[in-house]
Amino acid sequence: MTARKKTRFAGVYERQSATRKFQGKADVAYDYSLRIGGKLSWKCAGWRSEGMTPQEASLQRAEAQRKSRGVINANLTLNEAWEIYLRDWLSQKHSAHTDTCTYKKHIATYFGEVSLAQITPAQVNAMLNGLDEIAPQTKKHIIGLIRRIYRRMIAWAMYAGAIPTDGVQLPRVDNARMRFLTPKEASMLLHELDCRSPQFADICRVSLFSGLRLGEIFRLQVQHINIDARIINVMDAKAGSRVASMPDALATLLIKYTKGRASDEYVFTKGEGGRMHTINQTFVRVVRDLGFNDGISDARYRVVFHTLRHTFASWLVQRGVPLYTVGDLMGHSVLEMTKRYAKLAPDNRKNAVCMLDGIL
Repeated sequence: MTARKKTRFAGVYERQSATRKFQGKADVAYDYSLRIGGKLSWKCAGWRSEGMTPQEASLQRAEAQRKSRGVINANLTLNEAWEIYLRDWLSQKHSAHTDTCTYKKHIATYFGEVSLAQITPAQVNAMLNGLDEIAPQTKKHIIGLIRRIYRRMIAWAMYAGAIPTDGVQLPRVDNARMRFLTPKEASMLLHELDCRSPQFADICRVSLFSGLRLGEIFRLQVQHINIDARIINVMDAKAGSRVASMPDALATLLIKYTKGRASDEYVFTKGEGGRMHTINQTFVRVVRDLGFNDGISDARYRVVFHTLRHTFASWLVQRGVPLYTVGDLMGHSVLEMTKRYAKLAPDNRKNAVCMLDGIL
């Protein structure tokens, strides 16, 4: 049996058949894992040739989990629900580490030993009001995590009551970054990084000229880069997989990181090999040494790595690229996220209506 490969659905894997064919290629089976009584078991949901998809296999897995867990536990505590959620759903997702920190730091101390049915919207509001030092965005993360745990327990037939966050008003958040680099500032930054950390300078160039987030760059594999087509396949991104474009200069740069390497190797790696996970501190020191953040206290105006992605969008808008196209290149899930750049666009409104002169 060929090795199983993860899909983007938790607990669902795919494997190629050595004997079965479908549409001229090896047929693919979709398997899902179940842990029953502490023992891991595998089930085959079906074959691609039979119409099976990863989504359908995920639904089968959820139904099998519901049956294996049996009746609803009226006394299920939030800690118990969290452990199930973490083990069977969250552990394979990119947000696992962040969500675990959020739960342990802000949620467990308030509600960990309380049963799901006893937590009320008023109690959740009281908890949030007691977190005065926490940023509004963090409060939104807390509310969202509690909601996801409840919804998963309902989907798995382990809880049948109300969701307490449904009665909680989300705090208003305005954390849109306003700072972007000028071409001169970007050149200064890249020059200093070329002297101190050439690979991270190239990582910055990828973000600056393709709009990729740092995590998306770290997850890039050789097989995701198509030099001839000038595209980058951004897999499992924040709003789903997408295709990013690259200018010729970036294509030339990426050739040296992809040519002659195995398709499943990461494009950028640590010194000892292996995938990168954290920001290079040299970048932080270069930003400090260049004085980009001197005297600036508002985080929205401070230069961080994400500023490069913001700069990519800002430069495009300033050169007249339509907002819809910019949003598509950035992988924005809604147009509202792109509209923050509208103020940078050339004022084409007058020219637009002038096109109507003489129409009659």
